[in-house]
Amino acid sequence: MWEIILYVNPLTVTAGILVCQFVCVLAVRFEQKGHESVTRIAKIPLGIFLGITLLATLIPSQGIGTGDSTVWVIPGQGILFDNSAMGDMERSMYILQQVANAAMFLPLGICFRFAFTRANLSTAAIAGCGLSLIIELAQWMMNAGRVVDIDDVIVNTAGAFIGALLYTLAKHFTPPQSKAAGKSPQHRRGVQL
Repeated sequence: MWEIILYVNPLTVTAGILVCQFVCVLAVRFEQKGHESVTRIAKIPLGIFLGITLLATLIPSQGIGTGDSTVWVIPGQGILFDNSAMGDMERSMYILQQVANAAMFLPLGICFRFAFTRANLSTAAIAGCGLSLIIELAQWMMNAGRVVDIDDVIVNTAGAFIGALLYTLAKHFTPPQSKAAGKSPQHRRGVQL
């Protein structure tokens, strides 16, 4: 599963964010047309992304109870403070993993905001943080070769926040459609083009 980080680069990250923003704008347009089902429909991809996230983060890399229980509680512990712990290649892979973690939580933030329209940015970030804490706790309890890392919680929360922010930007900057938007120009009297 870790091989996905080999595809993380500035182009794929930018493309992923743009696709997410495009989906947000489409969903906002759909909502503006009076379709109230967007909230219900958003719960389906939210459940799918939640399932994928749990699978990706909780599949053990070795037998349950056979790993060491490494816990990094200092933010940036492995990459910033202990330069001897990682070589250049390992450091690069660690950074790519963190970017992939944030990207994995981005759709969760978007779907969360569409599914729960009364939720705000901070609620989505708190939900992302809570899910990330649950994942890290489960990884620690399984003791199956996964490192419990506070950096994962931080970047996952940031990913959920950025996803919720993309939703907010789409809601704020997508102009409402006028009632005459579907009519041809000759039907719009009094409007000069």
